[in-house]
Amino acid sequence: MDTLYNTLSFLPILTLLVLSLWRGVRTGIYVGFIVTTVIFFVMESQLVTYLASLVSAFVGTINILMIIFGAVFLYHIMEQKGYLDGIKQSLSRIHPDKNFRFFFLALFLTAFFESVAGFGTPGAIVPLILISIGFSPVLSIAAVLLIDGFFAISGAVGTPVIAGLEIPLNLDGPTIGSVYLYASLAILLSGFVVIGFIYHYLRKETGSRITPSGWVLYLAIIVPYVLASYFFRELTGIIASVVMAAFAYLFLFREKSFQWRPWIPYMLLVGLLLLPKVFPGLGDMLAYEMNLSSIFGTDVQASLQPFRSPLIPFIIAAAFALYRAKSYTVNLKPVVSKTTAVFLVLFPSLGITQLMLNSGNDMPSMIDSLAGVFVQAGDTYPVFSPLIGIIGAFVTGSTTVSNIIFGSVQYNAAMSLNIQPEIILGLQLAGASLGNAVCLFNIIAAAAVAGISNFKGILKKNLVPVLLTSLISTILGYLLIFFNG
Repeated sequence: MDTLYNTLSFLPILTLLVLSLWRGVRTGIYVGFIVTTVIFFVMESQLVTYLASLVSAFVGTINILMIIFGAVFLYHIMEQKGYLDGIKQSLSRIHPDKNFRFFFLALFLTAFFESVAGFGTPGAIVPLILISIGFSPVLSIAAVLLIDGFFAISGAVGTPVIAGLEIPLNLDGPTIGSVYLYASLAILLSGFVVIGFIYHYLRKETGSRITPSGWVLYLAIIVPYVLASYFFRELTGIIASVVMAAFAYLFLFREKSFQWRPWIPYMLLVGLLLLPKVFPGLGDMLAYEMNLSSIFGTDVQASLQPFRSPLIPFIIAAAFALYRAKSYTVNLKPVVSKTTAVFLVLFPSLGITQLMLNSGNDMPSMIDSLAGVFVQAGDTYPVFSPLIGIIGAFVTGSTTVSNIIFGSVQYNAAMSLNIQPEIILGLQLAGASLGNAVCLFNIIAAAAVAGISNFKGILKKNLVPVLLTSLISTILGYLLIFFNG
């Protein structure tokens, strides 16, 4: 019977993946929700738990929709009031090569926004800027989500490690430093594959030869990222992005003077996102949570953090943009329609996650069953360690949640196999970070902000490079085990 339940636990993920690639993401999600519902009750789960899981999924959907609404609202104001035209002109001066501008913006802005804010902020902002300078929405979103996977290990000032590994597993400082170092090394090696794929996509789209500037910029940000990872940990992404920007300005920019005016709303947004990090007291005030504990008397929980969300900074930046433009008329119709459309896809997607987490009554949940299958791999376990992190991000949409769910599994497996736990946890962290690129939540949210529905095209571009990064991380893991053995 356990074998049957373990097999059934894989079906929601297989349904999502296969149907999303074959028939489209919407079909994959809707059919996946039905399949997950059937398995939920086959595993003797209770109806009240099912209803509680849907409530939790609804609250999670609201959390994401707040980001989408704010990002779309700011973007449309920037577009309607002429800021985007000014941004295009300012960018054209820094370097005549359009592809240089692509890599600089994708690497710098994605790293910075992910490291400062997290919460899907890079996917809501950076693709729109790339689209505005002439790149296709599918390429822009795919590239940003892939690059975001480099920096999510230290996202939101270290939240994935602090909340996902350090606190739950009670890890000490040196161990956490090693986890960061091993994960960043996996990212360094994986990044060569990812950048190679982005180069391939750019060549197919532009039909022209691409200069090696992307590789130079990648090395300019990833080398300081690895060097800083052990000592600076949660600040690694911020430090690396600033170092890369300074390097590009000093040695690569053709025009040193820069037109800042059209960027002011975005600069204000960055300042607002940084404030809670600079002033911990303010961060504590904004950490207010609206908790739904024991929904319908079950163990299912949900929480809403309205002030931690980037929604308020987005709205303030948008209001400031209107003030500077001396024009206060706004067409809200596209903002509302995009937000409503994404709800119809996002809610059942989050529903699948909650049902997998909360299934099982007197038996393990689908998620626990998945973990149990991988743990039985024995000495070949490092092959699956980064893949577990990727699956966690694919299912939950979060590096942090992937670490929370699978961190203890990975730690216990490492201890039972007599492997240094920081190596396996580093592989988990790298996999969970890179898995953001194929997470359907992230794809849907970024596509909705950009106003497109080609979710399948984005997933197809990102799946192969992400799977290859899992293989590369595995090879690194075995090397680390050999040299530390």
